[in-house]
Amino acid sequence: MSELNQRYDVVVIGGGAAGLSGALALARARRSVLVVDAGSPRNAPASHAHNYLGREGVPPLELLAIGRAEAADYGAETVRGEVVSATRLPDGGFRVVQADGGVTKARRLLVTTGIVDELPPVDGLTERWGKDVLHCPYCHGYEVRDRPVGILALSPMAVHQALLWRQWTDDVVLFRHEQADFGDEEYEQLAARGISVVDGTVTGLEVADDRLTGVRLAGGTVIPREAVVVQ
Repeated sequence: MSELNQRYDVVVIGGGAAGLSGALALARARRSVLVVDAGSPRNAPASHAHNYLGREGVPPLELLAIGRAEAADYGAETVRGEVVSATRLPDGGFRVVQADGGVTKARRLLVTTGIVDELPPVDGLTERWGKDVLHCPYCHGYEVRDRPVGILALSPMAVHQALLWRQWTDDVVLFRHEQADFGDEEYEQLAARGISVVDGTVTGLEVADDRLTGVRLAGGTVIPREAVVVQ
């Protein structure tokens, strides 16, 4: 791209659902818009997106393709690339540089990128993320309804998380992992909902035929589970 003739009202950094929604609104407002998309959306590991009215169950990459086409219908442009710097110019605009050396100028920036899911160092979590290692019951609870679910305690919110997931299945196990012991009131709440608590550090997941089958503890014990929840 030439630095001399590539100037937009807005450069959108990130071509996920948020960036494309912004690009669509801006293009409809008759602004010139460029979306720079690295092609690595946060929800890429998931097979389907849920609770999105009119597109329930749509594969995430398909949703983004639809979004790009809709934004393009109003004149928004999308390029594949990664922004490596954005420098404020004396006139108040920005000079945006991509990894391939391309330079664009924009009056405004819309930054819709940078969120990364940081998973704990437990063997197998990363490989199963978005498949049977999940985080949101409203996004994925229905798909694992009535199945054995394990909650990996990573914060003081773990008890609340376990109680929430109990809405989708009556077989919930809370792995205390490295969290401090819960209080008496929390144990009473868990017992009232039939949620078991397992002590001991979780070291990995057991997988067979590309399906999660259990959670492995430091002592070698394996607790059968078909889905694991991390926060």
